[in-house]
Amino acid sequence: DETTQNFIGHAMALQTDDSYLDKPAEPTVIACQLYGRSMGRYGQDSPYLYPNYGLSNLPEGFSRLSAIYGGAVMLRTNVDEIIMDPATGKAVGVRAGDQAACAKVIIGDSSYFPPQMSTKIGKVVRSVCILRKPLKNTQGESAQVILPAKHLVNKKHDVYISELGPTLHVVPKGLYLAIASTTVESNDPVAELRQAFDLMGDIVERFDSVSDQYGPTDDGTKTGCYVVKSLDATSHFESAAVDIMRIYRAINNKELNLDEKLVEDVE
Repeated sequence: DETTQNFIGHAMALQTDDSYLDKPAEPTVIACQLYGRSMGRYGQDSPYLYPNYGLSNLPEGFSRLSAIYGGAVMLRTNVDEIIMDPATGKAVGVRAGDQAACAKVIIGDSSYFPPQMSTKIGKVVRSVCILRKPLKNTQGESAQVILPAKHLVNKKHDVYISELGPTLHVVPKGLYLAIASTTVESNDPVAELRQAFDLMGDIVERFDSVSDQYGPTDDGTKTGCYVVKSLDATSHFESAAVDIMRIYRAINNKELNLDEKLVEDVE
């Protein structure tokens, strides 16, 4: 039936709209297989993983690994200029204050690059909510909830809810954190999350924001500047992973293979 179809397509295959219904079935089947293989892979009763102490642990881990292989990380540093070679039109480095670093490849958010290198592609509304109880009709302290657009009122895009409990060390005991998000479709973005708020019940405090989304105007190969797409409304980061593979393919002219060893292990 339609409900089962929506669950498989949106909650398991992580399709963001219903356009997959008019396409070959193989990509959706493969996505469902990935969902199934991910269940309990690391002992969890979910296909998802989330780092303790929040997502800030991811860039921290990257910084440590980068340092092991000779990389340098500069925190709280503004990029004042992308240095371009006028003869070739390619980037040759970046300037931060009176310091400069040479680089043939520059990867970054659109805010680091000149405006003409990116274009606005939409808006996302997010609400970070503090709760005293878990989401209605869920088990455990943490959950990933996807509300398909077909089950929502006046929505063309899904609504996503990510619930985090105290065992993940992002809130004190007795509290829960829920983040609701969706693609903006109206002049009242926060109202588009009302069905997510209904699942949360009594909200202690809520923080709403609306962010513009940007994407690159080209693949970056002509300039050596590779603009990362802004995070969309999805809370499972699959679109971010796809964007990383896009940039890797553009830089290296081949697909990303995580089984391939690019550098020797450092002892």
